[in-house]
Amino acid sequence: MLIDSSTGKHRSRPCPLRGETGSQLAEFGPALFILAFFILIPLLDLGILPIRWMLAQEIVNEYSRNLALQENFSQSFKTMEADPSLATRLKKLGGVTVETINLRLRASRVFRQPHAPEFILVNEPKCMPPAWQPDGAKAPCAYGLELNVQSLMAPAFLFPISWYSIPGLTKPIPVSFNATHEWENLGRNPVTKSFFLNE
Repeated sequence: MLIDSSTGKHRSRPCPLRGETGSQLAEFGPALFILAFFILIPLLDLGILPIRWMLAQEIVNEYSRNLALQENFSQSFKTMEADPSLATRLKKLGGVTVETINLRLRASRVFRQPHAPEFILVNEPKCMPPAWQPDGAKAPCAYGLELNVQSLMAPAFLFPISWYSIPGLTKPIPVSFNATHEWENLGRNPVTKSFFLNE
């Protein structure tokens, strides 16, 4: 505001007419929010999940191989629970929460001619039937250690939406990791005379 010296009254300064420059600036904030919230964050989540899955699967594969190289089946269970345990290593990876871990030994019959698969799964040490052991009636057999990990894998960001549940956006995704490795030690314990895979 300016004061006219002759009249003492206020007079307004003439201002130029406003142009259209910057008129879209009001829509820029909401558009940027929609871009980040509905496009960039879901794309980041879709990029993080496969990386976490590959790293976790590699840890499970490594553990499966290590457990199959143990002297006996009981030692495999002890190694799996020793520190750092499999659950601890997956947790340190970030975003992977272990629910259950199942370790079992599979004995599969080997046939010379085409035949329907015949196998047995052993979940605990010292529980393999004598017929399925290396010198049993079902021999020859192939033995493999199977490791199954049921887990929840979280994305990088979880949307706080309580009224609708979308795995991968509002809650972690249930993921099952599986790994199999051939059981190496088919020998007998010289003290107990039983096979190492059944101890």
